[in-house]
Amino acid sequence: EYQMPEARKGEQTKQVILQKTRMLLVTKGFHHTSVSEIIAASGVQKGSLYYHFPSKEELGLAVLEDARDEFFAILEQSLTGTTPLAKVFNSLEAVRRQMQKANFVGGCLFGNSALEMSDSNPRFQEVIREVFARWVDLLTKTLAEHRESDGTTLQEPRLLAKLIVAAIEGGIMMARVSKDGRDLDDCIRSLRRLLERQPAGL
Repeated sequence: EYQMPEARKGEQTKQVILQKTRMLLVTKGFHHTSVSEIIAASGVQKGSLYYHFPSKEELGLAVLEDARDEFFAILEQSLTGTTPLAKVFNSLEAVRRQMQKANFVGGCLFGNSALEMSDSNPRFQEVIREVFARWVDLLTKTLAEHRESDGTTLQEPRLLAKLIVAAIEGGIMMARVSKDGRDLDDCIRSLRRLLERQPAGL
């Protein structure tokens, strides 16, 4: 009978803990999620949990880092298209699909954690800050490409990139409250109109 190598089994256990904990943190937040709930959700023994993650804080941090890496993998894959604007729209659609997968329950882990943890935990704050900064950087670079290729009146790509991130995060929050994805769709539609029209002064 085949026996899975211990290292691989350990890695699988670690991934299960990360995924199940992420689901709890998205819906309940860090402070309102107990270690016993994490153990129950992941189906691991307490000793196994603490073997992989010495404390609840270390686990929470690992969940954020894992979500960060997954988010940027999705962004890198979706920032494709025949034009710079198509790249931006495709990336926004990819974010919408991720939210739809969860039926808009819980909202954005990064946005939620920013509200809950940024003022109280510098390590969490640093990961969240990096997520938003890198997201803005990627969009800024793509919008700058659009300005160069199209000769538009788009003067400050970084300001517009920040507006896009803020609108998406706000749209996710609204969709979470209403449990209606159309709230996020409306924000994306408004951004599309704004970008395609290229109003002077932006």
